[in-house]
Amino acid sequence: LICSHLERFIRADIFAYISTRVEAIPSDVPKSAKYLSVSVNNIQLIRQSDFSGLTELQMLDLSVNQISLIEDAAFSHLSSLTELNLDNNRLTNLTDHMFTGLSNLTVLGLEYNKISHISELAFVPLTKLQELSLRDNLLSSISDIVNTVSLCPLLTFLDLTKSPLTSFESEQVPFPLNITELDLRLTPLRRFSLHSDVFPRLQTLHLSNIFTNFQWDISDKAFLKSLRTLDLSKIAFSVETYQLIFQSLESLEKLSLSNGHLNRGLLDGACGIQTLQTLDLSYESISVLNDSLLLSCSNLTELDLSRNSLKDLGPSSLQMLTRLSRLNLRRNRLTKVPLTVRNMSSLTSLFLGYNRISKLRCLDFSGLHRLKVLDLSENKLTNLNSCVFQDIQSLQELYISENKILYFDDRFGITLPNLLVLDAAENNIEELQTGVFRNMTRLTDLELDSDSATKMSVNGGTFDGLTDLRTLSLSQTLKITVFETWLDNLKVMFIKSSPELFQPLTVLQTLDLSENHLKSVDFLSEANLTQLQTLKLQKNDLSVINERVFEALPSLRYLDLSDNPFVCNCSNADFIHWVIRNKQVYVNGAYQYRCESPPSHQGALLLEFDYRWCWESVGFFCFICSSALVLLTLLPTFIHHFLRLHLLYGFYLLRAFLYHRQQRGRGCAEIYDAFVSYNVHDEEWVYRELLPELEGRQGWKLCLHHRDFEPGDSTAPFMIRLMFNHSSVYDQTDVQSQSIINIQTLIQVWCLYSQSRFWDVCLADKVHDYKAFKHLLHQRRLQMSCTKCGVSKFNGQ
Repeated sequence: LICSHLERFIRADIFAYISTRVEAIPSDVPKSAKYLSVSVNNIQLIRQSDFSGLTELQMLDLSVNQISLIEDAAFSHLSSLTELNLDNNRLTNLTDHMFTGLSNLTVLGLEYNKISHISELAFVPLTKLQELSLRDNLLSSISDIVNTVSLCPLLTFLDLTKSPLTSFESEQVPFPLNITELDLRLTPLRRFSLHSDVFPRLQTLHLSNIFTNFQWDISDKAFLKSLRTLDLSKIAFSVETYQLIFQSLESLEKLSLSNGHLNRGLLDGACGIQTLQTLDLSYESISVLNDSLLLSCSNLTELDLSRNSLKDLGPSSLQMLTRLSRLNLRRNRLTKVPLTVRNMSSLTSLFLGYNRISKLRCLDFSGLHRLKVLDLSENKLTNLNSCVFQDIQSLQELYISENKILYFDDRFGITLPNLLVLDAAENNIEELQTGVFRNMTRLTDLELDSDSATKMSVNGGTFDGLTDLRTLSLSQTLKITVFETWLDNLKVMFIKSSPELFQPLTVLQTLDLSENHLKSVDFLSEANLTQLQTLKLQKNDLSVINERVFEALPSLRYLDLSDNPFVCNCSNADFIHWVIRNKQVYVNGAYQYRCESPPSHQGALLLEFDYRWCWESVGFFCFICSSALVLLTLLPTFIHHFLRLHLLYGFYLLRAFLYHRQQRGRGCAEIYDAFVSYNVHDEEWVYRELLPELEGRQGWKLCLHHRDFEPGDSTAPFMIRLMFNHSSVYDQTDVQSQSIINIQTLIQVWCLYSQSRFWDVCLADKVHDYKAFKHLLHQRRLQMSCTKCGVSKFNGQ
């Protein structure tokens, strides 16, 4: 996890990074953090309470600060700490209780301080310390150093580079040490003397860059019987001193003599060590290697002649090295493959990169039947003839990047059936022919990307047969069709091309889309990359990141979005929150991402943008919306409960109004004088009394309408509807509209409906006459009359 200060921690359960020029250890470091880096800040003092509660911390980096004082027991809470880095500070003194509590510490870095004194008890708590670096301090007495480190029984690596030591003598070491690697480079050392076996386990000794008169005094060869690696590069010892050194070493396997003073006598002395296997002769300014210089070095298995000025090698200059398996000729001035490498049957690795070779001949690698690795990168090759590789069919790794190759010939793939890695990046390849890699069925890594090529065209079937391919790197100017199922096993992909290519790559684990001018990564949500673990998107045009894209990548563990023009506004709020809070994906360099816009935030750190106010605005908006929704929910409920009858009445009035408007102007002959609507209970009374009276005596013509009330319907609304409908039908006539209502029905209406609302129907109509007649039942009577809708009378007994 990486984080910046201001309470912003990314994957805080793993790693916390604080880099905002703080002057003290922040108090809000997550207690579950395992790795904490506070490097490159302005911290001057480490207090006893700074790391309280960080019991799970395993690595602490305090390098590149201004720490001059560490309080006693300041690290006492860090019981799980295994690595402590205090490099590049201003410490001058290591006190007795400075490292109290660090019983599990294995690596301690104190490089580039100003330490001149170490207390005798300073390293007492460091019982498990294995590596100690005191490079570039002011410790001038080896006895003080030894007395201190002798309290660390497991110490195996001690770095005293650039210390002001003038001598290293066994008399200054009271008892044997378990050190296996000792670094004394760049010291003003004048004497190295061993008269007792104080380094019984020493395997590696670095004495390079010593420019003073040097005395080598080893009284017994057995004292360095375990020494395997000796670095004597860039020193100016006398021939006698070299001879003394070589004579005291019986088990040496690796020797570095990069000093610029190579001669036959020196090589004879070095190669006189029968156990010597690896010889480093780099930086020797050798221009021509003759046939006799290495005659005494026939037992070598590795030879490094890199960084010389070699223009040619004698035809037999390496033929005596019958056991040589690794030859490094990088960074010389060779214009062709040296003739002497032919038929070196033991050779397995050959490095010819960074030379001036312009052409390969068919016999250049003849006889190299065991060759596994061939490096021809950074030369001037323009083509590869397949005959070049006819004798090296065991080749597994071929590096031909940064040349000027235009194409591969048709037999290129056939001659290299065992190739695993092919690096042809940064060439001028314009076209990949169909089947160019056929027969390379074991190829796992293929790199073809190039920024200099104008356009690379890939024909169909180019990658046929690459069933084991795991890594593929292609050019940004690529013209290619969508990949087919022959890349089902692809694990790692670096490509600068169309995102549609990813659809079939379901097992892809690494994807590099850097420098593609991408403005969005939304296409990845549909790419079906369920096994993708590493995603690199550096140097694109991404300003707004949709964090939901990463939800479609369930296996993602590493993400790099550096060098993109991020926008610091609410559009990135969710992404910033995701970066800070997610515990699965490591976002590389997130604390360094900077804003490009708006102008008010230009240059500011992305993770320091306060995105919380965005959510506050959204919260207020959500409050308004939810309040409005609640009101809209309550309003219909309120209307239905309290005003439904008014609305129903208003509906019928509107319906009548519309009907009246529609029927206006239409004439209608009067057929009846009155319309009579009655219930089944009133039928007998209508025929017995009403008809004889109105039709017989008064001469009216009646329209009888027998209508029962509908079962289950509310009585009051039904009666309103009934009377209203009658009114609507005879609106255009002077026909009298009469309703016969018995006492049972009216009692129901009276209970369910108020008097005023019931008769509002009558009062609201200015046109019709309503007459209500009711026969008497028993001794209770209710008489109602409404004439011309102007007068209503109610009498009840």
